[in-house]
Amino acid sequence: MLLAASEGRHWRYEVCEHSDGYLVQMRDLETGTLDEDFSTIFRTMPVAFAYAELSAALERRASAELEASDSAEIENESDIVASERAFVSLSHRLGDLGVNGISAKAWERERESLPVRRLH
Repeated sequence: MLLAASEGRHWRYEVCEHSDGYLVQMRDLETGTLDEDFSTIFRTMPVAFAYAELSAALERRASAELEASDSAEIENESDIVASERAFVSLSHRLGDLGVNGISAKAWERERESLPVRRLH
């Protein structure tokens, strides 16, 4: 279930429920496709929200710089610093650094491949 989304210029960073916590995934705004390589699972909701917002702010800034937009359209540096500070603070306080989605998928595959033992 989609809980929240933060939009950059070309990508939307979605926070969704996941069996292990909260998944932040990246969706292309034009095509609607998910980027399978970009996903991170967090144990806590506040850290997932902060990460999505920071990712969107950084993407907006990078896109503006690449497109050589007017300086008025470029993301305010203090906004990015504030987003980064919020993420780092919450992540440190809650002990939630997140796990790359590719790593989580590898763990699931390994768990499924192990034989099931019953001790009855």
